[in-house]
Amino acid sequence: MLSAILHEPLVVWTLRSFLAALFLTAALSKLTAIDEFHGVVRNFRLLPDGLARPVAMVLPVVEMAIAAGLLIGPLARPAALAAAALLAVFGLAIAVNVLRGRTQIDCGCFRSGMKQRIGWATVARNGVLTALALGAGALLAQGRAASAGDIATGLAAGLTLTLLYMGAEMLGGFVAMNNRASSTKGR
Repeated sequence: MLSAILHEPLVVWTLRSFLAALFLTAALSKLTAIDEFHGVVRNFRLLPDGLARPVAMVLPVVEMAIAAGLLIGPLARPAALAAAALLAVFGLAIAVNVLRGRTQIDCGCFRSGMKQRIGWATVARNGVLTALALGAGALLAQGRAASAGDIATGLAAGLTLTLLYMGAEMLGGFVAMNNRASSTKGR
């Protein structure tokens, strides 16, 4: 029964549109603060300094291409797999820095003005997002064709999930900012 539900085009379109909106939002936020994002890439200390700026410039463009590909039929499966690969690389980069004890750095996911500190929860979040992208890629290879209603409802559901996700991220950022402010006042 679960298999039948997962193969519904509505579920697949929900996953595709959620991931597309997530990647597009991340790309646009990085492009609007490209110098700050360059600093984030450099701060991860995984690339030679000479590669940090080119990576910071190219990464948002790649994210936009993935977002567009997720919504275009023939490109959706390769875009979902590219999304999974990129999310896995991000998760690995975060894990390396957590293992180094560098949890005070910003993850660089969204340039909302609030720093998103990294930790094992961030690694786990990327693991879940990677699994969702892999799932979308696998489900795209199977199932019946989507109707216009499936597509419209899936797009609406995916955008709703994105808003909930972004709201949770912002709430987490507010809580972290409040905790940091409280800890500095007590000193």
